[in-house]
Amino acid sequence: MEEDIIDQLYFGKIVPWEKQVEKSPEIKQYGDQVCEDIEYLRKLLDENGRKVLERLLDNGSEIERFQIKESFKDGFRLGMQLTAAGLHNQKQL
Repeated sequence: MEEDIIDQLYFGKIVPWEKQVEKSPEIKQYGDQVCEDIEYLRKLLDENGRKVLERLLDNGSEIERFQIKESFKDGFRLGMQLTAAGLHNQKQL
């Protein structure tokens, strides 16, 4: 018998933020270009410039993590609202 999804979530078998999404060729291409550009800038910059670049990259990552988390929460809420609406309509049948 398949384990209940709530049990899986409770016991840590479902960890949404750890799910790896397969990268499309376009995403890989952009990612590779970003890495090349970062390395190019690191070589051009002095020590202070590299510190600023690292801070910029770290802050960009934090913003991205926050946006992903908020998108997940919005999607979850929408899913719950759809479920509630579906159950409400089912009771009216």
